[in-house]
Amino acid sequence: MNLKEWAVANGVHPHTAYRWFREGTLPVPAQRVGPRTILVNIE
Repeated sequence: MNLKEWAVANGVHPHTAYRWFREGTLPVPAQRVGPRTILVNIE
């Protein structure tokens, strides 16, 4: 799932989730797969 979908599903604002990704504090593994796409690895 992408970062925005994950944020909405977990009650986090997408801007906050992106900031967490940039800072390395996102509580789930994620990786950038394109210039605008960040995929969150949920199990």
